[in-house]
Amino acid sequence: MRKFSLKEICSMPVLKQGHFDNLVYESTTKRVWLSRMTIEDGMPFNNQVTIETLVQGKWEIKEQYQPV
Repeated sequence: MRKFSLKEICSMPVLKQGHFDNLVYESTTKRVWLSRMTIEDGMPFNNQVTIETLVQGKWEIKEQYQPV
């Protein structure tokens, strides 16, 4: 899955809200989350994107990055 830019990811509608992240993309095998936490909250950077993939029935983190 390609990396989304900050402009793209912030323009995507929120499908679900988690405790700390907003789900902005979901398919049968991939999910993309945008963190609402900031560096002030202890995150490594603002607007962290987390990409999960479904592996043997369990969601696993594939990649985390800061969109630009």
